[in-house]
This record gives sequence, structure tokens and C-alpha cells, in this order.
Amino acid sequence: MTRKHRLIATAALAVCTAAALTFGIATATAGGGNSANAKLCQKNGWQTLVTATGDTFQNAGECTDYAADGGTLRPLSSAPCLNDGWQAPAQRSDGTGFGSEADCTAYTAGDGRVFKPSLKAVPSTVKEEENIAVIASGFHANSTGQWTITVLPSNKQSTLTAVTDANGGFTGSNVFTAGACALGDTGAQYTYVDGSGVHASASATLDCTP
Repeated sequence: MTRKHRLIATAALAVCTAAALTFGIATATAGGGNSANAKLCQKNGWQTLVTATGDTFQNAGECTDYAADGGTLRPLSSAPCLNDGWQAPAQRSDGTGFGSEADCTAYTAGDGRVFKPSLKAVPSTVKEEENIAVIASGFHANSTGQWTITVLPSNKQSTLTAVTDANGGFTGSNVFTAGACALGDTGAQYTYVDGSGVHASASATLDCTP
């Protein structure tokens, strides 16, 4: 091999070596970042973390694999806010809503509890003198609140006191009496507001067909 050829070969080898070193550094950096993230799952850390969509982990290995693959780990407290969970009916303990996911997660980071109250009318369509069960859930436990019944379309209202049980719910009863159709009633709107302001609504339709 001539001296010229030897210089070309040496230069080519140097370029290949530099490329290999660069590739090795990039791989180590990426792996190090994922590994650091995965370490959050160790020592029972997986029990305090969730995925970016709020899903929990079954064990440390599942958490580690998720993190090592580039998954975003979030604190368990933020789970009610993730995957659009911050939107209605989500409320603070005083019944106010959230403006964004970040607003909700900041609230939970300070030990705030997210309420997702529900009020259902079962069945939602009835005839006269057919009972409607108004079922509440997701409110403050053992809370004395106001249950308002608004008859439609007259908007005539009646307000009752309703107390939630230890699970934050109750079941009430309502009925359209005989003659309601003749009076022009078409349905009712039910609203419950517990003692702290957490609230929800439901409606029922009166079927007046023969």
C-alpha cells in the first residue's frame, strides 16, 4: 500500500471511530434518562404513581417497563384529573369546577379532593303515578343538603332537605300525581346541592300519551 493509500485508510478509520463513539454516547444518554425515570417505580414507588392517562400499575415491573419505554409517570393524586377527568362533573370540595387539567392537578397536589357527583332519575320517562327513584352519589358523606324539584314547563319549585349517607349518596322518591298531564306538566328537573356546595342535576319526562 502506498503512503497516499495508507493516509486515506487511516482517515476513514478515524471517521468511523468518531461516529461509533458519538453513537455510543447518545445511546447511553437516552438509556440513562429512561433508567432514572424507571427508578421512581422502585421501593414501592409504583404504588404512588399512575400513567399519563391515570391508569394504576399492578406491580413494580409494570411500572418500570412503562417508564423505560418513555411513558410519563404522574403522581397518584392527579389521577382524577387526567384523561379529561378534570372536566364536568368534576368539582372542588366547595362545588367549583376546574379551568384545565393543570388547574385540577395543582389542586390535588395540595391534598384537594376531587368530587364527581351524580344524580339520576330512574326511570327517566314515566306515566302519572309511576314512582321515580332519584339516586344521588359522589357527594360529601353525611352532609345535609337541599334537593330542589322543578316542575316543567311551569317552573314551580319545591325544596326538600336530604342528608347523604356515609358513602355520599341517598335515594329519594318522586311521582307525578293523577291529573298532572291535564295541568300541562311535561317533566321535572331535579337538583341536589350538598352542605358544602357540591351539586348535580337530573331530569325526568312525563309521558302523557294515552
